Amino acid sequence: MRKQKKYTVRYEPTGAARGMMRAIGVFHAVFGTVFALVAITTIIPSAGLIGLLFLAAGVFFAVNGTLIALGKNGLIGRSYRIETDMEQEPEDGGYVPSSGLDAKKRLEQLESLKEAGLISEQEYREKRQEILREL
Repeated sequence: MRKQKKYTVRYEPTGAARGMMRAIGVFHAVFGTVFALVAITTIIPSAGLIGLLFLAAGVFFAVNGTLIALGKNGLIGRSYRIETDMEQEPEDGGYVPSSGLDAKKRLEQLESLKEAGLISEQEYREKRQEILREL
């Protein structure tokens, strides 16, 4: 059986990155406004319908730049949804081998396995003695 996992990743710049995003937003807003004004005053009267494309581009840059400059963290709603198909859960239940853990954490892990009823009292005692011998 395949499980589908969904993650939402949100990009939130901090510090200098936030300031840079705001500066880029202000630049886009100013550039877009100037571009739209030039399109209205010179390009549309001389080029006709082609001038409307320039006007649309200018309005897009102006609006997008304003949203970036004034939004929270320099961005508005910049989150990305990632969906992945995961294989069936591993048979070991996602068990992390304890070989990299120190003795205290290994003993705690062993205790939790015993409390969960995943190992018997005898297995618990044997493994506990093995961990203690390694010290």
